[in-house]
Amino acid sequence: MKYIGKKIFIGILLFVVLLIVGFVVWMLVPPSASSLLRSTVVVEQKVWHEVCVDGKPLLYFEGAQGDTVLLGVTANRDSAVHRHRMAGCWLNGYTAIPWCRGRIVTAYHAVQQLPKVKDDSTIVLLCRASIVDQANRLRSQQSELKYYLRVHGVQDNGYQTIAGIASLVGTSYNDVLRARHLLDSITSVGKHHLALRTVVSYTAVYRNDSGHVVRTPLNIVSTGKKHHTMTLQTVDTSTPDGVTPLHMLPWSCDKERDIRAVGYPGLGESGLDCDTIQPLVIPGRRISGFRHDLPRVLVSDGSPVFTTKGQFVGIVAGGSIVRDW
Repeated sequence: MKYIGKKIFIGILLFVVLLIVGFVVWMLVPPSASSLLRSTVVVEQKVWHEVCVDGKPLLYFEGAQGDTVLLGVTANRDSAVHRHRMAGCWLNGYTAIPWCRGRIVTAYHAVQQLPKVKDDSTIVLLCRASIVDQANRLRSQQSELKYYLRVHGVQDNGYQTIAGIASLVGTSYNDVLRARHLLDSITSVGKHHLALRTVVSYTAVYRNDSGHVVRTPLNIVSTGKKHHTMTLQTVDTSTPDGVTPLHMLPWSCDKERDIRAVGYPGLGESGLDCDTIQPLVIPGRRISGFRHDLPRVLVSDGSPVFTTKGQFVGIVAGGSIVRDW
Protein backbone atom coordinates (compact mmCIF):
# COMPACT_ATOMS: atom_id res chain seq x y z
CA MET A 1 0.00 0.00 0.00
CA LYS A 2 2.87 2.36 0.85
CA TYR A 3 4.45 1.61 -2.53
CA ILE A 4 1.19 2.40 -4.37
CA GLY A 5 0.74 5.60 -2.36
CA LYS A 6 4.30 6.65 -3.22
CA LYS A 7 3.66 6.05 -6.93
CA ILE A 8 0.50 8.16 -6.79
CA PHE A 9 2.37 10.96 -5.03
CA ILE A 10 5.18 10.88 -7.61
CA GLY A 11 2.63 10.84 -10.44
CA ILE A 12 0.83 13.89 -9.05
CA LEU A 13 4.17 15.66 -8.53
CA LEU A 14 5.23 14.95 -12.11
CA PHE A 15 1.86 16.18 -13.37
CA VAL A 16 2.25 19.45 -11.44
CA VAL A 17 5.81 19.87 -12.75
CA LEU A 18 4.62 19.30 -16.31
CA LEU A 19 1.88 21.89 -15.83
CA ILE A 20 4.43 24.43 -14.57
CA VAL A 21 6.82 23.67 -17.42
CA GLY A 22 3.99 23.92 -19.94
CA PHE A 23 2.90 27.25 -18.48
CA VAL A 24 6.45 28.65 -18.61
CA VAL A 25 6.88 27.47 -22.20
CA TRP A 26 3.52 29.01 -23.15
CA MET A 27 4.61 32.28 -21.56
CA LEU A 28 8.12 32.44 -23.02
CA VAL A 29 7.77 31.05 -26.55
CA PRO A 30 7.46 34.13 -28.80
CA PRO A 31 4.36 34.21 -31.02
CA SER A 32 4.76 34.14 -34.78
CA ALA A 33 4.08 37.19 -36.93
CA SER A 34 0.88 35.55 -38.22
CA SER A 35 -0.29 35.01 -34.62
CA LEU A 36 0.22 38.71 -33.87
CA LEU A 37 -1.89 39.61 -36.91
CA ARG A 38 -4.63 37.16 -35.90
CA SER A 39 -4.79 38.69 -32.42
CA THR A 40 -6.16 41.98 -33.75
CA VAL A 41 -9.70 43.02 -34.62
CA VAL A 42 -11.51 46.12 -35.85
CA VAL A 43 -14.08 47.46 -33.37
CA GLU A 44 -16.88 49.56 -34.83
CA GLN A 45 -18.77 51.86 -32.50
CA LYS A 46 -22.16 53.20 -33.60
CA VAL A 47 -23.78 56.03 -31.67
CA TRP A 48 -27.15 57.66 -32.23
CA HIS A 49 -29.49 59.77 -30.14
CA GLU A 50 -33.22 59.24 -29.89
CA VAL A 51 -36.28 61.25 -28.97
CA CYS A 52 -38.43 58.69 -27.20
CA VAL A 53 -42.17 58.99 -26.78
CA ASP A 54 -43.61 56.85 -23.99
CA GLY A 55 -40.40 54.82 -24.02
CA LYS A 56 -40.32 54.17 -27.79
CA PRO A 57 -38.02 55.97 -30.27
CA LEU A 58 -39.84 58.36 -32.59
CA LEU A 59 -37.17 60.77 -33.87
CA TYR A 60 -33.38 60.73 -34.08
CA PHE A 61 -30.73 63.44 -33.96
CA GLU A 62 -26.97 63.82 -34.45
CA GLY A 63 -26.04 65.57 -31.23
CA ALA A 64 -26.47 68.71 -29.16
CA GLN A 65 -24.90 72.09 -28.55
CA GLY A 66 -25.14 72.94 -24.88
CA ASP A 67 -28.60 72.58 -23.37
CA THR A 68 -30.51 74.63 -25.92
CA VAL A 69 -29.82 73.17 -29.40
CA LEU A 70 -30.46 69.72 -30.89
CA LEU A 71 -28.65 69.04 -34.15
CA GLY A 72 -30.04 67.22 -37.16
CA VAL A 73 -33.42 66.00 -35.86
CA THR A 74 -34.76 63.55 -38.44
CA ALA A 75 -37.11 60.61 -38.91
CA ASN A 76 -34.31 58.53 -40.47
CA ARG A 77 -32.06 56.82 -37.91
CA ASP A 78 -29.28 56.02 -40.39
CA SER A 79 -28.67 59.71 -41.08
CA ALA A 80 -28.14 60.34 -37.34
CA VAL A 81 -25.68 57.49 -36.74
CA HIS A 82 -22.06 58.33 -35.92
CA ARG A 83 -19.57 55.57 -36.76
CA HIS A 84 -16.16 55.33 -35.15
CA ARG A 85 -13.71 52.54 -35.92
CA MET A 86 -10.67 51.58 -33.87
CA ALA A 87 -8.40 48.61 -33.43
CA GLY A 88 -8.63 46.09 -30.62
CA CYS A 89 -7.21 42.73 -29.60
CA TRP A 90 -8.57 39.41 -28.39
CA LEU A 91 -7.39 38.88 -24.81
CA ASN A 92 -7.45 35.99 -22.35
CA GLY A 93 -9.23 36.80 -19.12
CA TYR A 94 -6.46 35.36 -16.93
CA THR A 95 -2.68 35.49 -17.12
CA ALA A 96 -2.17 31.80 -16.42
CA ILE A 97 -5.20 30.38 -18.22
CA PRO A 98 -5.78 30.52 -22.02
CA TRP A 99 -9.48 31.35 -21.62
CA CYS A 100 -10.68 34.22 -23.82
CA ARG A 101 -14.46 33.67 -24.13
CA GLY A 102 -14.72 36.30 -26.87
CA ARG A 103 -13.16 39.12 -24.83
CA ILE A 104 -11.76 42.15 -26.67
CA VAL A 105 -9.80 45.04 -25.21
CA THR A 106 -9.82 48.36 -27.06
CA ALA A 107 -9.43 52.07 -26.37
CA TYR A 108 -12.25 53.89 -24.60
CA HIS A 109 -14.06 56.36 -26.87
CA ALA A 110 -16.27 58.82 -25.00
CA VAL A 111 -19.84 59.50 -26.11
CA GLN A 112 -21.31 63.00 -26.08
CA GLN A 113 -23.52 63.71 -23.09
CA LEU A 114 -27.02 64.93 -23.88
CA PRO A 115 -28.78 67.92 -22.32
CA LYS A 116 -30.51 67.00 -19.07
CA VAL A 117 -33.91 68.13 -20.29
CA LYS A 118 -36.90 66.47 -18.60
CA ASP A 119 -39.70 68.86 -19.49
CA ASP A 120 -41.80 67.53 -22.39
CA SER A 121 -42.63 70.95 -23.82
CA THR A 122 -38.93 71.93 -23.87
CA ILE A 123 -38.00 68.79 -25.80
CA VAL A 124 -40.77 69.55 -28.33
CA LEU A 125 -39.49 73.13 -28.74
CA LEU A 126 -35.89 71.94 -29.26
CA CYS A 127 -36.99 69.40 -31.86
CA ARG A 128 -39.18 71.87 -33.69
CA ALA A 129 -36.41 74.50 -33.80
CA SER A 130 -34.00 71.96 -35.31
CA ILE A 131 -36.59 70.83 -37.87
CA VAL A 132 -37.39 74.40 -38.95
CA ASP A 133 -33.69 75.27 -39.27
CA GLN A 134 -32.97 72.20 -41.37
CA ALA A 135 -36.06 72.64 -43.55
CA ASN A 136 -35.11 76.24 -44.38
CA ARG A 137 -31.50 75.29 -45.19
CA LEU A 138 -32.43 72.27 -47.31
CA ARG A 139 -35.15 74.19 -49.15
CA SER A 140 -32.60 76.86 -50.05
CA GLN A 141 -30.18 74.20 -51.28
CA GLN A 142 -32.93 72.60 -53.37
CA SER A 143 -33.69 75.93 -55.06
CA GLU A 144 -30.01 76.46 -55.95
CA LEU A 145 -29.59 72.94 -57.28
CA LYS A 146 -32.82 73.08 -59.31
CA TYR A 147 -31.64 76.33 -60.91
CA TYR A 148 -28.29 74.75 -61.86
CA LEU A 149 -29.94 71.64 -63.33
CA ARG A 150 -32.45 73.76 -65.25
CA VAL A 151 -29.78 76.02 -66.77
CA HIS A 152 -27.13 73.39 -67.54
CA GLY A 153 -27.50 70.48 -69.92
CA VAL A 154 -26.94 66.80 -69.24
CA GLN A 155 -23.67 66.92 -71.19
CA ASP A 156 -22.21 69.74 -69.08
CA ASN A 157 -19.24 68.91 -66.88
CA GLY A 158 -20.36 67.80 -63.41
CA TYR A 159 -24.08 67.60 -64.25
CA GLN A 160 -24.46 63.99 -63.05
CA THR A 161 -22.63 64.74 -59.82
CA ILE A 162 -24.88 67.73 -59.12
CA ALA A 163 -27.94 65.62 -59.91
CA GLY A 164 -26.79 63.04 -57.37
CA ILE A 165 -26.35 65.74 -54.73
CA ALA A 166 -29.81 67.11 -55.52
CA SER A 167 -31.28 63.65 -54.96
CA LEU A 168 -29.56 63.36 -51.56
CA VAL A 169 -30.77 66.82 -50.53
CA GLY A 170 -34.30 65.88 -51.58
CA THR A 171 -34.19 62.70 -49.48
CA SER A 172 -32.93 64.62 -46.44
CA TYR A 173 -35.66 67.23 -46.91
CA ASN A 174 -38.35 64.55 -47.02
CA ASP A 175 -36.95 62.97 -43.83
CA VAL A 176 -37.16 66.35 -42.08
CA LEU A 177 -40.74 66.87 -43.27
CA ARG A 178 -41.64 63.42 -42.00
CA ALA A 179 -40.06 64.29 -38.64
CA ARG A 180 -42.22 67.42 -38.47
CA HIS A 181 -45.31 65.37 -39.24
CA LEU A 182 -44.47 62.84 -36.50
CA LEU A 183 -43.82 65.62 -34.00
CA ASP A 184 -47.14 67.26 -34.86
CA SER A 185 -48.96 63.95 -34.47
CA ILE A 186 -47.86 63.43 -30.86
CA THR A 187 -48.47 67.03 -29.78
CA SER A 188 -51.95 67.22 -31.23
CA VAL A 189 -53.45 64.12 -29.61
CA GLY A 190 -53.35 63.33 -25.90
CA LYS A 191 -50.45 63.73 -23.50
CA HIS A 192 -47.20 61.83 -23.93
CA HIS A 193 -43.96 61.54 -22.02
CA LEU A 194 -40.85 62.53 -24.00
CA ALA A 195 -37.22 61.76 -23.18
CA LEU A 196 -33.79 61.98 -24.85
CA ARG A 197 -31.72 58.81 -25.02
CA THR A 198 -28.31 57.79 -26.39
CA VAL A 199 -27.81 54.33 -27.92
CA VAL A 200 -24.36 52.82 -28.42
CA SER A 201 -23.59 49.54 -30.17
CA TYR A 202 -20.30 47.73 -30.81
CA THR A 203 -19.36 45.25 -33.54
CA ALA A 204 -16.22 43.18 -34.06
CA VAL A 205 -15.04 43.09 -37.68
CA TYR A 206 -12.47 40.45 -38.58
CA ARG A 207 -11.56 37.83 -41.19
CA ASN A 208 -12.40 34.18 -40.57
CA ASP A 209 -10.33 31.15 -41.61
CA SER A 210 -11.75 31.40 -45.13
CA GLY A 211 -10.66 35.02 -45.48
CA HIS A 212 -14.20 36.41 -45.43
CA VAL A 213 -15.05 39.51 -43.42
CA VAL A 214 -17.27 38.66 -40.43
CA ARG A 215 -19.22 41.09 -38.25
CA THR A 216 -20.06 39.98 -34.70
CA PRO A 217 -22.08 42.06 -32.17
CA LEU A 218 -20.42 42.87 -28.84
CA ASN A 219 -21.50 43.78 -25.33
CA ILE A 220 -19.64 46.08 -22.93
CA VAL A 221 -18.12 44.21 -19.99
CA SER A 222 -16.26 47.03 -18.23
CA THR A 223 -14.26 50.22 -18.66
CA GLY A 224 -10.76 50.82 -17.33
CA LYS A 225 -10.20 52.54 -14.00
CA LYS A 226 -8.75 55.58 -15.77
CA HIS A 227 -11.19 55.36 -18.70
CA HIS A 228 -8.37 54.68 -21.15
CA THR A 229 -9.64 51.24 -22.18
CA MET A 230 -12.81 49.18 -22.30
CA THR A 231 -13.42 45.46 -22.39
CA LEU A 232 -16.02 44.06 -24.79
CA GLN A 233 -17.27 40.53 -25.33
CA THR A 234 -19.06 38.67 -28.09
CA VAL A 235 -22.78 38.32 -27.39
CA ASP A 236 -22.54 34.51 -27.28
CA THR A 237 -19.31 34.69 -25.16
CA SER A 238 -17.43 32.51 -27.68
CA THR A 239 -14.06 33.17 -29.29
CA PRO A 240 -14.19 32.91 -33.10
CA ASP A 241 -12.14 30.25 -34.82
CA GLY A 242 -8.91 31.43 -36.39
CA VAL A 243 -8.10 34.25 -33.95
CA THR A 244 -5.22 34.19 -31.45
CA PRO A 245 -6.03 35.65 -28.01
CA LEU A 246 -3.20 37.42 -26.21
CA HIS A 247 -2.13 37.22 -22.58
CA MET A 248 -0.30 39.58 -20.23
CA LEU A 249 2.95 38.39 -18.69
CA PRO A 250 3.13 38.28 -14.88
CA TRP A 251 6.25 40.46 -15.04
CA SER A 252 6.91 43.92 -16.46
CA CYS A 253 8.26 44.59 -19.97
CA ASP A 254 8.64 48.32 -19.41
CA LYS A 255 12.41 48.35 -20.01
CA GLU A 256 12.04 47.42 -23.67
CA ARG A 257 12.56 50.49 -25.87
CA ASP A 258 12.01 48.97 -29.30
CA ILE A 259 8.35 48.05 -29.81
CA ARG A 260 6.10 46.63 -32.49
CA ALA A 261 2.44 47.54 -32.94
CA VAL A 262 -0.17 45.79 -35.06
CA GLY A 263 -2.33 48.40 -36.71
CA TYR A 264 -4.78 48.98 -39.56
CA PRO A 265 -3.40 51.86 -41.64
CA GLY A 266 -5.97 54.62 -42.10
CA LEU A 267 -8.42 53.17 -39.59
CA GLY A 268 -10.56 55.92 -38.05
CA GLU A 269 -9.00 58.58 -40.27
CA SER A 270 -11.36 60.67 -42.39
CA GLY A 271 -11.12 59.68 -46.05
CA LEU A 272 -8.89 56.68 -45.33
CA ASP A 273 -11.11 54.61 -43.03
CA CYS A 274 -11.77 51.02 -44.10
CA ASP A 275 -12.67 47.96 -42.03
CA THR A 276 -11.57 45.37 -44.61
CA ILE A 277 -7.87 46.15 -44.95
CA GLN A 278 -5.23 43.83 -43.56
CA PRO A 279 -3.37 44.63 -40.31
CA LEU A 280 0.34 45.37 -40.51
CA VAL A 281 3.20 45.15 -38.01
CA ILE A 282 4.52 48.69 -37.50
CA PRO A 283 7.92 49.25 -35.76
CA GLY A 284 8.35 52.05 -33.23
CA ARG A 285 10.07 53.11 -30.02
CA ARG A 286 9.18 54.25 -26.55
CA ILE A 287 10.01 57.91 -26.15
CA SER A 288 9.79 58.10 -22.36
CA GLY A 289 7.81 56.03 -19.90
CA PHE A 290 4.72 54.85 -21.72
CA ARG A 291 4.92 57.44 -24.52
CA HIS A 292 5.59 56.21 -28.07
CA ASP A 293 6.44 57.50 -31.54
CA LEU A 294 4.02 55.31 -33.52
CA PRO A 295 2.29 57.32 -36.31
CA ARG A 296 -1.44 57.67 -35.68
CA VAL A 297 -2.35 57.26 -39.36
CA LEU A 298 -0.83 53.76 -39.25
CA VAL A 299 -1.58 52.78 -35.65
CA SER A 300 -5.02 53.81 -34.41
CA ASP A 301 -6.21 53.78 -30.81
CA GLY A 302 -6.73 50.25 -29.51
CA SER A 303 -3.84 48.73 -31.50
CA PRO A 304 -1.88 46.13 -29.48
CA VAL A 305 1.80 46.82 -28.75
CA PHE A 306 4.52 44.19 -28.31
CA THR A 307 8.20 43.97 -27.52
CA THR A 308 10.53 42.83 -30.30
CA LYS A 309 10.23 39.32 -28.78
CA GLY A 310 6.45 39.36 -29.23
CA GLN A 311 5.54 39.93 -25.57
CA PHE A 312 2.26 41.83 -25.19
CA VAL A 313 2.79 45.23 -23.54
CA GLY A 314 -0.54 47.06 -23.84
CA ILE A 315 -2.68 48.99 -26.33
CA VAL A 316 -2.36 52.42 -27.90
CA ALA A 317 -4.48 55.26 -26.51
CA GLY A 318 -3.46 58.62 -27.89
CA GLY A 319 0.28 59.05 -27.54
CA SER A 320 0.60 56.46 -24.77
CA ILE A 321 0.63 52.71 -24.24
CA VAL A 322 -1.96 51.77 -21.62
CA ARG A 323 -3.18 48.64 -19.83
CA ASP A 324 -5.74 49.68 -17.22
CA TRP A 325 -8.34 46.97 -17.91
